[in-house]
Amino acid sequence: MLFLYNLVLPVLLAAARVMAWFNPKVARGLAGRRAATVELRDHYSKPAIGNPRLLCHVASYGELEQAKPVISELRRSYPNIHIHLTFFSPSGYENVVGKYEEVDVISYLPLDLRADVSSFLDLTKPDLVLFARYDVWPNFAAELARRKTPTILFSATASNSSRRMLPLVSGLLRRTYSGLTKLLTISEADKAVFTRMGVPAEKIAAAGDTRFDQVVTRKERVARAEGVLPDGIVTDLQEKGTLVFVMGSAWPEDEAIIRASIQQSIERGDNILAIVVPHEPTDANVRDLLADYPQKAIRFSELSNYQRQPIIIVDSIGKLFGLYRYADIAMIGGGFGAGVHNVLEASVWGVPVIVGPNHRKSQEVQRLIDSLAAFEVGNAKEFDFAFWQLVVSEDLRSGTGEKGQRFVEAQCGATHRIMNEITSVLST
Repeated sequence: MLFLYNLVLPVLLAAARVMAWFNPKVARGLAGRRAATVELRDHYSKPAIGNPRLLCHVASYGELEQAKPVISELRRSYPNIHIHLTFFSPSGYENVVGKYEEVDVISYLPLDLRADVSSFLDLTKPDLVLFARYDVWPNFAAELARRKTPTILFSATASNSSRRMLPLVSGLLRRTYSGLTKLLTISEADKAVFTRMGVPAEKIAAAGDTRFDQVVTRKERVARAEGVLPDGIVTDLQEKGTLVFVMGSAWPEDEAIIRASIQQSIERGDNILAIVVPHEPTDANVRDLLADYPQKAIRFSELSNYQRQPIIIVDSIGKLFGLYRYADIAMIGGGFGAGVHNVLEASVWGVPVIVGPNHRKSQEVQRLIDSLAAFEVGNAKEFDFAFWQLVVSEDLRSGTGEKGQRFVEAQCGATHRIMNEITSVLST
């Protein structure tokens, strides 16, 4: 299977180079990998490289959130450790490079060509490689196994999708995952999928999801820090008893679902503030949202001129988690597109959440729904019903939110279990 993969891979890379002429994200990824070679040679030529050397790979920013608790604990437990963080996605890399200080160097992972992988590992010489969630590449895993470099995939998840079980795909995945030293899955259900895939059962253990640890830690840190909203606005909201609704990580499909309900609320003059946080807060997207609510919305960056507009449109990144602390109700975006975004960031604050139907890849969403800590809606009419049920009933809001918060707190502890596995590897 690896042989066929390596026959097809150069063709796919050639197609990516053509695509780069039309897709800026692909172009940035290819250019970033070329630049990384020079930068890493300079970095690893310096004598003060720590010991041991750890390589931690994440696909993008969301997977970094899963890796952060582990990285922080590694830094605390091994002060001299050298941590190299790699990304596959340009968006993840660009949002973190130069900003995340718990690691020693950040770069792209090389493309999965055998020569590129070999050169990269000759240069970096990791003593241990960690993968967060799923992004394990066949040639990279095979070369690490050949070099007998210990490898751990943590917070791992797998689905029983038909594509994964196709003979060629399942064969390649089985070889790739079987070459790892340890697979630490989110749940027993994930463990069962990897076992059915053919991965040796003795290599797999259910250890939980580090995202629960991360959101609890972030909540504690944010609760101690200065608030995202100006104090004057927060005081005004509290004095007037204004209900705050946060639409987090909104895509156009999500915005269309909530639009009629929000416009009706504005027309009635309800005591509700809606804060809309686009998944991609580009100027064009923000202008489109402002046009949906003429004279009734204000940019977050212009809150110094706030005159109790009923809608705030967030026009920068990094604000969403801190905004959930003010929310009475939240809708989490992505559920009407590629997949719902992180519901835990709202639930940890005790906020009742509403999600769209596309959440099958997020086990925690279904568990929240099953425990009556979240509501699934399939269209604008269903959103309107759920939203107003929560608006009019403080008991429903508080009860739903409390269930969500208890659920998050009860799932903590994955970082400790993962660190036990890492410590056993580093101590050998």
